Amino acid sequence: MLMVQHLLRPERMVNDAKGQVPSQTSAEFVRTYNAQTHEIIDAITAAVIRAQAGLNWLRAEPPDLGEVRQILNFIASDGNRAAEIVIRLQTLFEKEPTGHAAL
Repeated sequence: MLMVQHLLRPERMVNDAKGQVPSQTSAEFVRTYNAQTHEIIDAITAAVIRAQAGLNWLRAEPPDLGEVRQILNFIASDGNRAAEIVIRLQTLFEKEPTGHAAL
């Protein structure tokens, strides 16, 4: 939850980068962006699959609360991992000229 709250802070918004020298070439920027978005998708997918497994364990008779507890911890980790990647992307955008913001 801490990571997600960090993302919602106004000061994390992308700043106007006019006049700044790009920290990466366009090709490097695109490669980094694509790799990071792939990681976000992986983390979100893992959280969804784990949530579905947790729901199945709750339907069992009797519910397997130990497994559910463990899977909830994994889901929280997946969510934090996705939030950390988004923060890295925000940092990447802050370093790039505004032309890359359209990606």
